[in-house]
Amino acid sequence: MSRQDQPIGVFDSGIGGLTVVRALRKLLPEESIVYLGDTARVPYGNKSHATIQRYALQAGTILGRYRPKLMVIACNTASAHGLGALQAAAPCPVIGVIEPGAEAASRVKGPVGVIGTLATVQSGAYEDAIRRRNPQALIHSLPCPLLVGFAEEGWLDDPITDAVCRRYLNQIPFEVRTIVLGCTHYPTLLNSLNRTRPDTTWLDSGELAAKAVEDLLRGSLGFRTASARGDLKILLTDAGTRLQEVGERFLGEPLDSVELVEL
Repeated sequence: MSRQDQPIGVFDSGIGGLTVVRALRKLLPEESIVYLGDTARVPYGNKSHATIQRYALQAGTILGRYRPKLMVIACNTASAHGLGALQAAAPCPVIGVIEPGAEAASRVKGPVGVIGTLATVQSGAYEDAIRRRNPQALIHSLPCPLLVGFAEEGWLDDPITDAVCRRYLNQIPFEVRTIVLGCTHYPTLLNSLNRTRPDTTWLDSGELAAKAVEDLLRGSLGFRTASARGDLKILLTDAGTRLQEVGERFLGEPLDSVELVEL
């Protein structure tokens, strides 16, 4: 198989990264994708830097068996703590979701907000990446750890979700009109987020990462030569009872088959 016809490998701490796969499938439907979700050890947001880095390297080893032309860390926490280590170890290019989100945020006129897991926010990765591009940027970062659970429960149009979103987002000054969704679970909660904070521009790190992948493929990596819709292979480290329901909500299409693997 030629390099351009090899799949794109995508890794996440669980199933939240399926929102990134969804964006990739929409933007680059001909590309084949191998997705690995570490559902046995999710969440990563409350784990240490060393542990997250180790998990990312283990995921890269699994994905490497499929000879991907590119790997995407579709998890903000793993991008913040494991991207450099995986880039050094992987046999192919590796990108995360933070740099594309930071690139878009750095072009915002006025202050910008960032919401994510505790580990992502505490890492300072978004602040560092934004300020490398715009040293004068005014950034308001806020951990919103409860939102992951609401997304996985499917409480997408629920007054409790609205109330928690309001509780979190009221801590960000109201002059902030652009906020980065620094967790791949958060795009599923856009209805609640918009009701809580109307007239806000939300930067979806998954959609922005998909555009970054497109740019890389347009360069030396190359697009898949076949015109048919690409295959999607789902690998998980654990399959819970609600996997299909939750996974389809994030992916936006049927979750036909899943293969269990050990890291």
